[in-house]
Amino acid sequence: MQAPEDRTSAKERRAIFISYRRSDSAPWTGRLAADLRRYFGKERVYLDIDSNLPARDYVVELERALHASRAVIAVLGPDWLSSSNDQGQRRLDESADLVRVELETALRLGKALIPVLVGGAGMPPGHELPPSLETLSRLQAVRLADSDWPYDFGRLLETLEGHGVLPASEADTAYPGEPTLLTTRRYERRLQASRRRAFDALTGAVELLRYPIIEVRPEAAMVTFNARRGGAVSAEVVDADPGHSTVVLKLPSVKTGAVAGISVGLAILTNGVSLAAVPALLAWQRRFAVGFFDNVEGVLEGRGVGEDSSLLPGVHAWRNRRREV
Repeated sequence: MQAPEDRTSAKERRAIFISYRRSDSAPWTGRLAADLRRYFGKERVYLDIDSNLPARDYVVELERALHASRAVIAVLGPDWLSSSNDQGQRRLDESADLVRVELETALRLGKALIPVLVGGAGMPPGHELPPSLETLSRLQAVRLADSDWPYDFGRLLETLEGHGVLPASEADTAYPGEPTLLTTRRYERRLQASRRRAFDALTGAVELLRYPIIEVRPEAAMVTFNARRGGAVSAEVVDADPGHSTVVLKLPSVKTGAVAGISVGLAILTNGVSLAAVPALLAWQRRFAVGFFDNVEGVLEGRGVGEDSSLLPGVHAWRNRRREV
């Protein structure tokens, strides 16, 4: 008999499984699921109340969904640890408790497990958890506060992205296991500014450089735009330490191994000129990233933008002279 994960499509393997206790966190979980589905797509977010098929074994459906998921979110509310059954026994102490089974299965399968704290809840100490769940107490949690939900939700998105969970628009371009020549190159720079100030400077730089904006996501502090010589680029701001933020730039690129292979194959026909393709590509990407970061810093410090690093050297000055004329 095939394992559950073998019967799932590659697209489904990018799903998020939400584990929660209804009596503890149903309102927060409903809001979280709605926000995640708007961002990642409904089919990628599993929530028991509307994701299970009718007339199916509930436990089997849970296990199949867990196998198919890339990340598991454990929503922990104020009563998650102490919730009890009709006999006054703590539910978490029951081996058949579904929340316990979900998290045990996630840990056993090696899934990315992300505790999300709502309603002012704190992380449960290890000695108050069943031995099979002690690992949960040592995981990095994300807090979702009602008063700052959009900002906190943006941090959760960053955490999910770090585990390979991408928005539907990005995830659809290449599923795990499918061969592709494309990849994404990541560049980053640390700035002395809060996340919001850095995001304002980021969007300001994009606008002043007149890059066509594709999408702006304030909740994730992210903007996607078209660089003139490199296609769609995404830039986002993530927290560093207090008073500092990091601007992350992601450029679509071709895998250097693929470019190198093609370049070598064409070397004879091009008298060796094609061998310069890899270093030229990487040099342009580095130049663009450094120039873009410089411009973000310029806007942050009130100096505005300088040279457009997406253009060939000298073209920026030529375009400015034309505008002055």
